[in-house]
Amino acid sequence: MTKRHTLLALVLLAVAFSGAGCNFSHNDKVIVVTATPNHLLVPPTGEPTVPYVTPTPHTVPTPTTPPREAVEDAKAALRNGDYETAVTMYEGVLADDTAEDALRSSAAYGLGEAALREGLYQRATLALTKFIREFPDDPRIPHAYFLRGDAYQGIGEWQFSIDDFNTYLGLRPGVIDSYAYERIGDAYLALEQPEQALTTYAKAAEATRALAPLMALRERVAASYLNAGQPTLAVQQYDAILAEANNAAYRASIELQAAQVELANGDIGGAHQRLQRIVRDYPDTYSAYGALQALLDAGLAIDSLQQGRIYFANEDYQAAIQAFNDYTSETGVAPADVLLMLGQAYRAVGNPQAALTTFQTVIDYYPDDTAFGDAWLEQGRTLFQSGDTAGAIQKYSALATQHPDVTQGAEALWRAGYLYGQQGNVDSALATFDILGQMFPGTEWAQDGLIMGATLATGQGDTASASQMYSQLAATATGENQAMGYLWVGRLYQQDGKDDLARQAYQAAAAADPGGYYSVRAEDLLAGREPFAPPADFTLTFDEGTELAAAEDWLRSTFSITQEGTLYTLSDTLKADPRMIRGQELLAVTAYSDAEEELSALREEYNDDPLALYQLAIFFRDENLYRLSIEAAARLITLAEVDTLSVPSAIARLRYPVYYSDLVLPATQEYNLDPLLVFALIRQESLFEGFATSYAAAQGLMQIIPDTGEWIALQLGWPDYQNSDVYRPYINVHFGAYYLSFVLDLVDNEPYAALAGYNGGPSNAVNWLGISGPDLDLFVQTIEYDETQAYVRRIYENYSIYRALYGAGDATQPSG
Repeated sequence: MTKRHTLLALVLLAVAFSGAGCNFSHNDKVIVVTATPNHLLVPPTGEPTVPYVTPTPHTVPTPTTPPREAVEDAKAALRNGDYETAVTMYEGVLADDTAEDALRSSAAYGLGEAALREGLYQRATLALTKFIREFPDDPRIPHAYFLRGDAYQGIGEWQFSIDDFNTYLGLRPGVIDSYAYERIGDAYLALEQPEQALTTYAKAAEATRALAPLMALRERVAASYLNAGQPTLAVQQYDAILAEANNAAYRASIELQAAQVELANGDIGGAHQRLQRIVRDYPDTYSAYGALQALLDAGLAIDSLQQGRIYFANEDYQAAIQAFNDYTSETGVAPADVLLMLGQAYRAVGNPQAALTTFQTVIDYYPDDTAFGDAWLEQGRTLFQSGDTAGAIQKYSALATQHPDVTQGAEALWRAGYLYGQQGNVDSALATFDILGQMFPGTEWAQDGLIMGATLATGQGDTASASQMYSQLAATATGENQAMGYLWVGRLYQQDGKDDLARQAYQAAAAADPGGYYSVRAEDLLAGREPFAPPADFTLTFDEGTELAAAEDWLRSTFSITQEGTLYTLSDTLKADPRMIRGQELLAVTAYSDAEEELSALREEYNDDPLALYQLAIFFRDENLYRLSIEAAARLITLAEVDTLSVPSAIARLRYPVYYSDLVLPATQEYNLDPLLVFALIRQESLFEGFATSYAAAQGLMQIIPDTGEWIALQLGWPDYQNSDVYRPYINVHFGAYYLSFVLDLVDNEPYAALAGYNGGPSNAVNWLGISGPDLDLFVQTIEYDETQAYVRRIYENYSIYRALYGAGDATQPSG
């Protein structure tokens, strides 16, 4: 359990200002947190003393590594999430009588940080106390107080924590006051001193921090004011949020919270003004639904059209039908957009005939409106959802044939072709997609239809139809789809033994979308390279000075930069930016997520400034903020309007880096994997962000889902495994390499199939490989999941760049 999780639990514990403990679930454990009784606290005099808790005895390691090397090894272990090793290494330095004072101070400070991050709070307080006492002139003293304040909170020593954070504020005022005051407020809550907590939280909210966390803090402060019976001050916090926030849904939710507070406290007029503002300005939000109900319950009149829009957006279709019908009855007007929503609402409540009739009204009365084609599509959709697939196909086809000038005709033909395919009527599907490509060339619907038709034809062995559709795609599409068309034209020529024509098609494919999957694939076919063929050798070390000089010459010429001297150091403007100052300070006190919030906001501010992006990319890299560094480099290359391999290698490597090589290289050697493939995978999965979490709960550098992590731990016999362990890079990389190796064994050692299994499930990859055989292009088309298909293509692109940037010698040639 991390210290910030502990603090959050304590806020939940004390927000009701009771003395009871609070149970909550974290990482599948139930943790009970209680406030430390006041009589157990030792009143501090001057510097806080070490608390009453007796530390658990542990063995101090015998020094075996030279102190300077040990400190560097400990820093690397800390960066890799191996806190136990870092603790051991730092303790070894402190036990070494020959170590210089500078190394001992670094070891004492590092020990405190490592123990804190490992959750060894008592050991952290002891190490940081030792550092503060023995090295009082060290410039890290303010940070040590901040860290020790966090450690004290970890063991429930709230008063000591308050004292340390106040000491920090005295030593470093005006830097990250908001974050320090927030922690002090947490401690006061734990001590059941709500008035002091509220006062401190108010100071935190008034101090500066990045916008998103400031809004979250203000919500917490507002909740605390409500619990303290001070609704007026709570509403002030909500209004402060509204003065800054821009997101419509968020603004609507805050307005609704403020209105509810005002209603509960008798400010009916103010509340109704807020509710009416929500209904008027944010009808598509869930908050508008609640605001509407409150206004109607109060007997206030709300325009029936606005009611209908709100009901429709919130899927209360029966109410929407009533409101829309009321509106048309009251006004005698039935606008096309209202009729479209009314028809969709009828369909949603199971009245397809009323829906068809309503859509027909749009068709009859609005022939020149864009809603005309939409209504026709909605009729087709209604017929299909009612089980009348043949009627739906007929309706879709009729739009394109009877009204060829209507833009929705492209979508209608695509849907007709798709439904034919779903019925197994391949001939009709192919004919429909062919007509679609001819009538609406170059449209997204036509391109997708030609791809679908060509895939159907290939599956039926109809190479003539497939070739015709791919040729049409190549002639009418652009970018990735054009490259795909040329690639498959080349494949089909090659199958017919027309090698010269095949080579011409591959060359056209390679030129159509440089850096894109199909262009890269064509380049590999032209070079005779097998998919994911590794280079003969690779190197991860370069002459950075020489490469940076070349990069800066390119920056000057590309963006007309006139600044003299080196360009990579942060400008005075960036150094002075409050977000940079706060971000660096938060990094120094290991508040990494808060630091990323600040520095991410800073990067976005300079999103169109190439020199600032270059400087930030290097700064973020040096601070181990790898995701932010990659994003800055990617944006810089985008501004240059060139592909990655056209920029100087130093900048390209910032976009496609090889971070954590000290973990990746041993793991890939152990499991016989291509390191460049693993780097390409990590970049795709997490952008080298150790704490990345996906919507599917995949975690860490190589995005391992909890169930898979438990299974891998069981296979490896990993001791004392917890789900949170996969956020530690040294564990995540080891687990991810093992799992990739495991999937490779299941799919005949085909890397592209293993990647599909890594993302879409091993059993699925085995099935897809069984259908396609060892042919990458057929395999990609066989993948049923769009996400997995895109995943394989993106890593193929990544890998080609890694091979170009880090490979040495030609890639392995295909056998025979």
